[in-house]
Amino acid sequence: MTDRNKEKNYNNHEVKSNLNELFENLPEIMRVSELASLLGVSVKTIYDWKYRSKMRKIPQHMFMKINRMLFIRTKELKKWLSIQN
Repeated sequence: MTDRNKEKNYNNHEVKSNLNELFENLPEIMRVSELASLLGVSVKTIYDWKYRSKMRKIPQHMFMKINRMLFIRTKELKKWLSIQN
């Protein structure tokens, strides 16, 4: 049995349910490092989303800068992730 056969196939309802659980108690905005550890991706990946957003069709309004620090609006991220699945 290969690893591919072991992977679970999720339907739309399961994905939305998992997203709701993940985003349930999160603040309205998050720092890049916090979000990276939550999603299991690198900080570089999140910056890549920001600076290559047009190419990757990522909504620019998902990002916000405060005092030269990048933050992500969790509500917008949740919307974008739900569209991806």
